[in-house]
Amino acid sequence: MQKENKNTERQKVSTTFSKIEKLHPYKMLLYLAMIGSSLIFLFMILGHLTGKLHKDSYISFDFPKAFVVSLVLLLLSSFAMSKVLPAFLKDDMKTLKWYLGVTLFLGISFTLSQYVGWYELKNSGIHFSGKAAGSYLYVITGLHVLHLAGGLVFLTLVYTQISRVARDPVKVLIMVTNPYERMRLEMLTTYWHFIDTAWVILFFYFLFSF
Repeated sequence: MQKENKNTERQKVSTTFSKIEKLHPYKMLLYLAMIGSSLIFLFMILGHLTGKLHKDSYISFDFPKAFVVSLVLLLLSSFAMSKVLPAFLKDDMKTLKWYLGVTLFLGISFTLSQYVGWYELKNSGIHFSGKAAGSYLYVITGLHVLHLAGGLVFLTLVYTQISRVARDPVKVLIMVTNPYERMRLEMLTTYWHFIDTAWVILFFYFLFSF
C-alpha cells in the first residue's frame, strides 16, 4: 500500500515537472513575474501592517468611494477579458475586437478612478509624505496602477493589431491559425485576471484595515 502511494506521488511530481517543461518560455517568464509581483505586494502589505502597529503611525479616514468604483470597473473588465479568447477560437473578430475595446476602456477608467481615490485620501488628511501607514496606501495602490499600465500597453498593442487585421479576411485566417497569436491572448488574459485578483485582495484588505 505504501509503495503504491509513493508511486502515485512520484507520478504526480513527474507530471507536474513535465507540464512545466512544456511551458513556452514567454509563459514561464509571465508566471515568474506574477509570482515576484505577488511577493512584492505581500511585503508591502506587511510593511503597512507594521506601520499601523505604531501608535504615532495610526491613521483613520473615510474609505475612498472611488476605490469602490474602481473595484466594479476592474471586475467588469475582467469579465470582458474572459470573452476574448473564446471569440478568437470561434474566429469571431468582431466580437473579439469589441471585448478588447471594452476591456481597454474599463482599464483606463480604472486608472482615472484611482487618481480620484488618491484625491479623496488627500482631502481626508492622508498625504504621501505623512505617516508611514498613509504613505504605504499611496505606494501599494500606485504599484498596482503601474502593473495595470503594463497590461494596458500590451492590450493596446493587441487591440491595434486586431483592428488592422480584421479588415482583411486573409490576414484573419493567418492570425486565427497561428498558435503564437493564441498564446499572446492567453497570456494577456492571465495577466489581466492577475491584476484583477490583486486589486480585489488589496481592496478588501484596505476596507477591513481601517
